[in-house]
Amino acid sequence: MEILKELETIAKQNVNTTLESARSNGKKIMGYFCSYVPEEVIHAAGFIPYRMRAVESPGTSLGDTYFAPSICSFVRHCFSKALNGDFDFLDGVIFMNGCDHNRRMHDNWRYAKIKPEFLYMLPVPHVVSDASTQKYMNEIKKLARAMETEFDVTITARALEDAIILYNKKRDLLTRIYENRKKKEVPIKGSEFLSIMLAITALPIDIAIEKLELVLKGLEGRVVSSDDDLRLFMAAVCTEEIEHMELIENSGGIVVADKICLGRSHFHTLVELKDDPIRAIAKRYLTHLSCPRMMDDMRRRMAYMHDEIKEYNVDAIIVEKLEFCTLMAGETFLYKNEAGKIDFPILSLDRELFGGGTGQIKTRVQAFFEQVRNIKEMSQN
Repeated sequence: MEILKELETIAKQNVNTTLESARSNGKKIMGYFCSYVPEEVIHAAGFIPYRMRAVESPGTSLGDTYFAPSICSFVRHCFSKALNGDFDFLDGVIFMNGCDHNRRMHDNWRYAKIKPEFLYMLPVPHVVSDASTQKYMNEIKKLARAMETEFDVTITARALEDAIILYNKKRDLLTRIYENRKKKEVPIKGSEFLSIMLAITALPIDIAIEKLELVLKGLEGRVVSSDDDLRLFMAAVCTEEIEHMELIENSGGIVVADKICLGRSHFHTLVELKDDPIRAIAKRYLTHLSCPRMMDDMRRRMAYMHDEIKEYNVDAIIVEKLEFCTLMAGETFLYKNEAGKIDFPILSLDRELFGGGTGQIKTRVQAFFEQVRNIKEMSQN
């Protein structure tokens, strides 16, 4: 499908021609880390939200001068790119307290005095409650005021409401594409879906919606799976390497469901606009499919895994952890424990982002797939 090839090209670029054209026409671009930073507020301020990424990183040598080797490779790659000037096209970056590694990147960025100059730390609560929703509303208002002051813009309630409608449309389209993977004859691979996610989080929302509509239309009658493919549920945090997911799928599987940052987590749950738009945004971002940073919500995440296994007819789970990611280390234990309760096949992989080791990973995945197939054959006899 031509649109998927186009999106894959965009996905593998740090900055694409659409962003360059928008910037040359005076449009501002705001980088942000993590799915807990509200895109609607950035859009309402007149900016293009740009999800920060490690793609096209040549290595971590520059970042290693500021971060120890025991720091997450996503952080070291991103900061290396920042030091190299790869993010100079941005007008600002919004950080959040996802993990201590990411939070320290904000400190080092300010210390290094590199572009862009506008750097903002958004404190997001770690629990879901009425009090935390009110707290997050106040923090969103502070972010809005900071952007208004720095860039001489005004964020109105109407602009926020319009942004909510647009981003809800994007989420709805992504959900419809994602749910096509329930079919026995799967029309889109997990690696292709990852390309889509990387691309549309680096495009203006109106163009992203146009591309998603083309993708959805192109899925009609398309089949990319075979009867022999194992249907996989994949759980991870930072996953950007399209080639890595292709390696897994080329070994005899197809990722039909996921729980990754640039996957279902990004578009799960719409903003319910009933009253104040800031309250609606705060509620959605705190209660959408959570990541391991959120406390007291692990039961809901594990219930999500069980539901996906049933709805998407999953044969096996692959859970991945970047080296030194303490949050995902705990989450991996939970996944293994839950899979063990139902005697379900699960493979855990520890790796570095863009870190190679493909031969070892391929061997482990192939051996795991062989084991899963043997289990399936025994259960059918």
